Amino acid sequence: MKTPANRQPIETNMTPQKLVRRVFAALLAMTLLLLGSSTAALAHDAITGTTPADGSTVETVPDKIEITMSNTPAVIGSQVLVLDSAGTDWATGSVDVLDTVATQNVRPGAPAGKFTVKWRLVSSDSHPVEGEFSFTASAAATSTAGAAVGAGPIVSVQAQPEEEPAAVQDESAVPWSVIGLIAVLLGLVVALVVVARRRLSKDD
Repeated sequence: MKTPANRQPIETNMTPQKLVRRVFAALLAMTLLLLGSSTAALAHDAITGTTPADGSTVETVPDKIEITMSNTPAVIGSQVLVLDSAGTDWATGSVDVLDTVATQNVRPGAPAGKFTVKWRLVSSDSHPVEGEFSFTASAAATSTAGAAVGAGPIVSVQAQPEEEPAAVQDESAVPWSVIGLIAVLLGLVVALVVVARRRLSKDD
């Protein structure tokens, strides 16, 4: 008859110190996981390129401006201004979005010189992102054929006063919900330490 092999004794009584260490390790791992997930969620879409490129020189002002994002932006709430050196906005129509590219059409007849493109797009996480870039046109853009025939006098369109963009909250900070959860976890750890010390004092 075979004798059963010696087995390691099963730990039935856990000391308060071990309990606190294990709970603290579990809470620390959970906190790091929450911080990592929240940081990834807070990353906004970024601009990856423009046409024309920032600081570039082109022959004439193009008939459209393209802004490429890292993700597909929303159409609602998007705005692109194409301003010449006098402050005249040559953008026409609304912003079109196809895949990750936002397109703004430009009116014909834009003059030569430096242009500043001020854009505000709504990223895929519903938060507005904005910025600006510039390019220089070596020559004035040609007008349309209809305008050349003389369908009517060319009216100079003055730039509308630019509205101040709504204040965007700093989303780079950790949300209050995560901070509150961390505070609760730390409070739980402190409570466990206090209980463990009381048990140790009773055992002594």
